[in-house]
Order: sequence, then structure tokens, then C-alpha cells
Amino acid sequence: MKFMVESIDNELEVITEAKENGEKSYSISGIFAMAEGVNKNKRSYPKPIMEKAVQRYVDEQIKTKRSVGELNHPAGPTVNLDKVSHLITELEWSGNNVMGKAQILDTPMGKIVKGLLD
Repeated sequence: MKFMVESIDNELEVITEAKENGEKSYSISGIFAMAEGVNKNKRSYPKPIMEKAVQRYVDEQIKTKRSVGELNHPAGPTVNLDKVSHLITELEWSGNNVMGKAQILDTPMGKIVKGLLD
């Protein structure tokens, strides 16, 4: 197997793993959320509230492998399964940032992400 790591816009790292059968697996890592500051959605959350929410998400979603996400940011709290592109596999705190890792899935939307990353 061969690993390739690429950084895009200093906030996102793309990890590509070439497998023996010629296929690739893709993961991304970077800042998934932040506390104590205005985020890209123009919202701000106190760290104690975020810590509880992140821990609950890890316990209820990541540990049970139900932490799927959409290609675009969903309009509401419910994930549309037709748009699923990735599975969040890790979340951990680094200062006020929640650093995460997600595996790009072999779904129709995941294939779009893989194409964009290639």
C-alpha cells in the first residue's frame, strides 16, 4: 500500500491510500468545529456546551458508526441519506478546535468528492 497526504487550504488534509487492487481509499482531516469564536456559519458556541455536544456525538454516533455526513452542509439537523458522502471516524479537541477525520464513502456523493480530490 502507498499513502499520499496532501494539504488543501491549510485547514484540510487529504489522505489517499492506494490498495493492491488499484483502488484508492480517501480520508480527510482538519477542523470540524470550533468553540469560543465565530465559525464559518457565523455562529459562536461556548466551549463547555460544545464539549458536551461533541462527547455525546462521539458516544452516540461515531462509536456506533452512524456518523455520516452529506456532500454539502445540510439545511437542518437530519442527514439526507441520498446525499451521504463520508463517515466521521474521529473527533478530538485541540484548544478551541474540534479536529476530526472522515472516510470518504463509495456512495454516489462520495464518488463526487473522490473525483474532486483527484
